[in-house]
Amino acid sequence: MATKTDYGKFDKFLHWLIALNILATMIFSKGMSQLPDDLKLGEYGDHGLSVTTILICMIVRVLWRAKEGFPALPQTMSAAQVLGAKAVHYLLYICIFSQICIGIFLASTTRQDFVAAGYGINYSSFNLAPESMYETLLSFHIGMYWTIVALITVHVVAALKHHLVDKDEVLVRMLPFVKKAGGRSLASSTRNLMTRRHSRRYS
Repeated sequence: MATKTDYGKFDKFLHWLIALNILATMIFSKGMSQLPDDLKLGEYGDHGLSVTTILICMIVRVLWRAKEGFPALPQTMSAAQVLGAKAVHYLLYICIFSQICIGIFLASTTRQDFVAAGYGINYSSFNLAPESMYETLLSFHIGMYWTIVALITVHVVAALKHHLVDKDEVLVRMLPFVKKAGGRSLASSTRNLMTRRHSRRYS
C-alpha cells in the first residue's frame, strides 16, 4: 500500500528529464525516415542521443519506483478512476520501452549507421534484423509513435482535470520548485487562504 503523499526531488528530476526528451524526440523525429540520406546521419545522432537518455532514465525510474512505490492517489477518486490512472501509467511505460526496442531493431535495417551522439553507441552494429524488415518495423514504429502521443494526451488531460476540476494535489505534487507548506502543498495552502479571506469579506 502506498504511504507517500508527494514526489521527491529525484522523482521530479527523472519525470521532467524524460518528459522533455520525449517531447523533443517526438517533435524532431517526425518525418525523419523521408529525409535525404546525407541529412539522416545528423538526425540519427541527435535522435539516438535523446532516445538513449530516455532508455537510461526509464530503467532508473522503474527501479526507483519498485523501491519507493507510488504516492497514494486522492481518496476522492473512484475505483474506476484509480484503475484508469494505473492503466495509463503502465501502458505508457510499456509503450515507451516497446518503442525503443522497435527502434533498435529498426536501426539494424538502415543503410546509414545509427550512432547515438554523445554515447557513441552504434545501434546498427547489433544486426538484430535484416534490411528486408525495414518497412514493417518502420510501420510499427510509426504506429507506436501515435499510441504514445494518445497516452500522453490522456495523461496531460487527466492531470489538468485533477487540478482544475477536482482541485486536488495530483498535478501540483509533480511540479518542480513546489514545496510543502505546513504539511500541505503550496496550492492547498493558497486555496485555503483565499477561502478564509473570502469568508471574512462577506461575514
